[in-house]
Amino acid sequence: MPQYTFKHAIWHEEDGVEDYNFRKFLPKNKKMHNWIDQSKNTAVNILHTHTVDRGQEALWGSLIYRQSAKSKDSREVFHFYLSEEVFVTNKIDFEQDADLEKDEILRQMENATSTIEIMNIILGEMVASILHKIDSFEERLHDLLWAIKEENNKKTLGEIENIRHEILLWKHLIMGFQEIKMAIKETFGKKVAEEVEYQRTADRIDRCVMLVNAYEDEVNNMVDIENVVANYRGNEIMKTLTVLTTLFTPVMAWGALWGMNFENMPELKWQIGYIMSIVVIIGTTFVLYLYLKRKGWMGDILQSIGRTTSGKK
Repeated sequence: MPQYTFKHAIWHEEDGVEDYNFRKFLPKNKKMHNWIDQSKNTAVNILHTHTVDRGQEALWGSLIYRQSAKSKDSREVFHFYLSEEVFVTNKIDFEQDADLEKDEILRQMENATSTIEIMNIILGEMVASILHKIDSFEERLHDLLWAIKEENNKKTLGEIENIRHEILLWKHLIMGFQEIKMAIKETFGKKVAEEVEYQRTADRIDRCVMLVNAYEDEVNNMVDIENVVANYRGNEIMKTLTVLTTLFTPVMAWGALWGMNFENMPELKWQIGYIMSIVVIIGTTFVLYLYLKRKGWMGDILQSIGRTTSGKK
């Protein structure tokens, strides 16, 4: 597999951690063999450091740098072993991601002063790819923000949940890069933090964290708005149904009374019984309406019904 030689470092790109060419660069280490076994079907980030022997520090692990939002099994994993003398990784599929341009990455590596800087360049470009995808994600978030105002419905709520799920995936990806950023400084010392590529990669990671956290706050606010609107609408519906049921109580009560089949019901023989029953029903309903209105339980509901009726016309 390719071996890229630069002024101050060499990058070995092999098929995978189980490949012999990958293994031959690794020292004999029990934790490392356990990592190789765990990395076969890894679904989480793995990171190990070796700082026991001064001058022989090493960092290795597996980083999920791309995750599909539609399938949990569709992911790309970056396996690596890094020391001051050796840098070996699995094969990176540059062609699958248009934001990872291999020629530009290799040209950038020409100025690298160590294997650690080469590692930081790769991490930095992976983070830049994530940033580019987050920028396109922002457009969807903007459309959703206005959809809540204009078309607040079940479909909008479903889209909010999809957006929230994607943000959680972004956070999960960025956490892996954050951990490696801290582990590089922990393993190889503060001098690494002064190198240009480390600072650039660290700033990109911090920018990712800032954006994802900001978007998460926006989505949480959207959920709060959705809940407030849903609760308000639910309360209005219940109030309306309650008032309408109350107003129709006289109709049901008098109708039930005069619908009885008793033999002795003088109202049945009244000549004006039909008219009187209507007057009684209307009168008692009107009295009940005045009572509800005086209590302040009618105004908003009637106004809402009026606006709805005029809007339909």
